[in-house]
Amino acid sequence: MKKYRKQGVYVNGKKRLADVPVDSELYKADNRAEYQRARSKKKHVSLDISVHIGISADVAEIYEETQLVESLRTELAALSDEERQLIEYIYFDGLTERETADILMIAHQTVNKKKNRIIKKLRNSLKDWL
Repeated sequence: MKKYRKQGVYVNGKKRLADVPVDSELYKADNRAEYQRARSKKKHVSLDISVHIGISADVAEIYEETQLVESLRTELAALSDEERQLIEYIYFDGLTERETADILMIAHQTVNKKKNRIIKKLRNSLKDWL
């Protein structure tokens, strides 16, 4: 059985609705909402539960991300002033390690080692989240 759908086509410069043949996948996608409404009326069951599940999953994901950010803020606040300053220069101000080394007047290798040590420290304290 060939499937058709109504689609606006131009005939003599005017838009008219015409039956246009479509493949089965497109036909199913176009008529999915109508099918669900008819089925839910027939069985008196709402088939929109998937929408509600998707929304609650998004809320849960947002909540987890918010909790992770709060934990990260707490851990950053627990760093020493020197460690926090180094992280701020590199990750928040967008400076390179070499530029950070020039500002702090220490060797580039020292900045790299300190940065790696601080990141490892943060990862260990946030390992439940990562």
